[in-house]
Amino acid sequence: MRLATLCMTVLAAGVMAVGAAAQPVEREIAPLPRLFPHWQEYLDLAEADRSHFTLAYVVGSNRGVAIETVRIWYGNTPGETELELAADGQILNPPDAETLQAAPMAWVNQSEGGMSISMVFQARLGSQAEIDRLDTLLALEQANQAMRRIGGVAALFAPAFKTLVFVFDGTAPEAWAIRSDGSRTPLLVQEDRAIYRPNDRDLRDVERLEFARPALRVLLEP
Repeated sequence: MRLATLCMTVLAAGVMAVGAAAQPVEREIAPLPRLFPHWQEYLDLAEADRSHFTLAYVVGSNRGVAIETVRIWYGNTPGETELELAADGQILNPPDAETLQAAPMAWVNQSEGGMSISMVFQARLGSQAEIDRLDTLLALEQANQAMRRIGGVAALFAPAFKTLVFVFDGTAPEAWAIRSDGSRTPLLVQEDRAIYRPNDRDLRDVERLEFARPALRVLLEP
């Protein structure tokens, strides 16, 4: 079962492509906490238990709506806050605990049908081209512990996180696993991604990872 399926599509936000002549749309979606399931539980974890991973929420459309045309916001004018979206739809400014507890209504500028927000696990490794293996192990360990805590019964059937997927802007660069003796093993690279499983038999003695350029983000998957 893939992580995106495991962690579910969390909201059918409803989007249709809007033509140039269409009237502007301002439509209620739901109270803000419904857009960010398990975010409160994540924020409730001690910082030491979530220092190397986070939950990420990604807006997507199955109708070809361009992300740059989508606007989602919450609260009322003049105090409304807009969710900042990366080019791939990831929400860059999830709300803090106080805002979640206030549960303001969220709005979208698209008509109903065809849009979703999905939750994924991501490593917090910083934007750097060299990464210590111990940090990758800690990211996986923390994510697995959190899944058991906040996943409920579903966590009993969920596969453990074992894989780090480094996602790049454009084609993935050269990526290497470096041992203490300086020997190098290339990581598996597929299109815009490099894949690393630190507990694979032939990678257990790796000391660090090196990339020709830093990744945009690092997904945690089974």
